[in-house]
Amino acid sequence: MILVKIKTLKETISFYKVELKKEDLTEREREKYSKALKLIEGFIKGKERSGEKRKNKRFIANEFVLINK
Repeated sequence: MILVKIKTLKETISFYKVELKKEDLTEREREKYSKALKLIEGFIKGKERSGEKRKNKRFIANEFVLINK
């Protein structure tokens, strides 16, 4: 399993945005970069959501332990 950090994905997004600004790209290349950007942005949102869920579960579990003591 390959673990990809959000920071790396954001750097990739910035690279793709720079590449999209180039005027010498063909329409096909431009479409590929655009699709890749959408996929990466969706992947980042998913990773951020999953991280929030894990944090919330831990917080709730710790609060539950404190209440029951």
